[in-house]
Amino acid sequence: MVEVEDITIELISFGHSFGVPQNIDLLYSVRHFSTANVENYQQYDRRHKRIQNELLNLVKYEDIIKMITEQLLSFIHNQKKNSIKLAVGCEQGQHRSVAVIE
Repeated sequence: MVEVEDITIELISFGHSFGVPQNIDLLYSVRHFSTANVENYQQYDRRHKRIQNELLNLVKYEDIIKMITEQLLSFIHNQKKNSIKLAVGCEQGQHRSVAVIE
């Protein structure tokens, strides 16, 4: 168990097509995840609950969220930093990465 006190974690969603943010401690990409099962996803706002729920119901999203959480806790324990920047990117930074960050 990792005890977490007084740590600021900045969560960043970004689009690879616009470049990777600088000075990131932990970087993940979900651009290889398919949105094919999410009907008409592009017509919705990036924070629309229907889109987030449909994406997060795909098993691979559950897996990556678990992996990110485990790696974040390990990073906190090993690095002893009080501020961490974690970024998740997809192609445009509008749906897949937002679903993971939100």
